[in-house]
Amino acid sequence: MLEVLMQLNLPILDKLANSQNILIAGAGGGSDVLCGLPIYFALQELGKTVHLANYSFTKFRLAQFVGEPEVLIEDTLLGARGRVKEQLDYYPEGYLAQWFQDVRGENVSVWMFAKTGVKPLVMSYEVLAKRFGIDAIILVDGGVDSLMRGDENGAGSLLEDSISLAAVAALDVPVKILSCIGFGTEVEDGVCHGLALENMAALAKQGAFLGSCALTPQMPAFQLYENACRYIWEQPNHFKSHISTRVIPAVNGEFGDYHMYRDHSSATGIYVTPLMSLYWFFEAQAVAKQNLLVKPLMSTETFDEARSMSSGVRDSIKRRPRQLIPY
Repeated sequence: MLEVLMQLNLPILDKLANSQNILIAGAGGGSDVLCGLPIYFALQELGKTVHLANYSFTKFRLAQFVGEPEVLIEDTLLGARGRVKEQLDYYPEGYLAQWFQDVRGENVSVWMFAKTGVKPLVMSYEVLAKRFGIDAIILVDGGVDSLMRGDENGAGSLLEDSISLAAVAALDVPVKILSCIGFGTEVEDGVCHGLALENMAALAKQGAFLGSCALTPQMPAFQLYENACRYIWEQPNHFKSHISTRVIPAVNGEFGDYHMYRDHSSATGIYVTPLMSLYWFFEAQAVAKQNLLVKPLMSTETFDEARSMSSGVRDSIKRRPRQLIPY
């Protein structure tokens, strides 16, 4: 088979033409930052300065115990770096920083936003933006539940994405983009993909859909993403993302009920398809505007407060019924 090196044909380059210092941030916590790696490497190849961050599910005290992260705001903003001195079964940011050091010989900080409400998260974003002169933010969501409005039956794990969208909407940064990858991966989360497509169509009607592109196995940016993911997941007993463990096989041509790691997911109804390899890009401000949770979340301080606020709003809204894709 002829192997041809390919570049990721990002449709957002016109939006980023005047941007030099770009922050790629995982929107929904967990392992979303990993989904941003192909974009990170593609933009670096174009001469951009790119930084990585994540709305983190990692416990900060453990991160400080097993390493020497840089502390920018005590308890809310850390930069994972260097080696992880004691094994943790959940620390994607730390092992990603270690991968950069071990595999690429680079000292890269992976910034961690604590799992808070919107107001502390805005402050953390502002500190990073000032420190690095950030002129563009790309929020990355593994899956498509960040596109949900809150009135769906089947909105997935919308809260974390809504908190990140609200925080970014409040920032004074010239370019703000939301990227999603892994359409169809969120089986466990109960996402209604018919309603996700309806929401995408509404954004397109507003002119807020910026285009899409696909990962392929021949792309160096994809190969580095896969290598980093495998490095992290194959640390002893480490958590494996149910998003990227489906995106990567999809890019590599697997199909149907395929499990990248047999010991990982017992979910039924896994259906790996080429759709999972697609990035979708949107104006983040427009996505935040149609999200019914964003405005009420703006005043929240803690994650528990945000969760309570979100539940109250969703309970008061008439839900759109689940919608099947008819083909």
